Amino acid sequence: MMKAGYGKAGRHSIPFLSIKVPNMAILGISTNTRLLGLAIISEGRLLDYSIRLDKSPWSPSKVTQIITSLEPCVRQYSIKKVVLSMPYQYHQTAAFKTVRRALERYCKTENLAFTTFPAESFYSLSNEKEKRSKKAVMYSLTCLFPQLSYCFQKEMKNKKKYYTKLFEAIAAAMAGE
Repeated sequence: MMKAGYGKAGRHSIPFLSIKVPNMAILGISTNTRLLGLAIISEGRLLDYSIRLDKSPWSPSKVTQIITSLEPCVRQYSIKKVVLSMPYQYHQTAAFKTVRRALERYCKTENLAFTTFPAESFYSLSNEKEKRSKKAVMYSLTCLFPQLSYCFQKEMKNKKKYYTKLFEAIAAAMAGE
């Protein structure tokens, strides 16, 4: 710890402590019973992103595992808001609804704002000239965040969609800004 001293002119001076207040970081989440896509955005910058695959069958402990995996992100990035990508109503399984309720409880406990991002809004992120498709949205997001190029290229080669949840999480986080 520094002590206050005297400057050249003999006046009492207090050392300046640079304290940076963290900006509002937003956590975007897109999940189903197997995949969990996470994205953290602050001031239009993609700070971090990940996709996780859990092949185990659905169970209540899986919800706990999802919530527990969020805690380090919330602490490390000073998350202030969580945005959950919502599938269409007819794709919302009982398992998904359980995850949503658990997320709402977690956010309330941690004093985090919680909101949802409807699936219909996902396509608004594609360029006007392109056909509105998930591929077009993923391409638009890759143009915006070049670090996603690897994920985009891999997804285009995959037979089974893997990175889509990641791109949905990024879109959800962007919508929360």
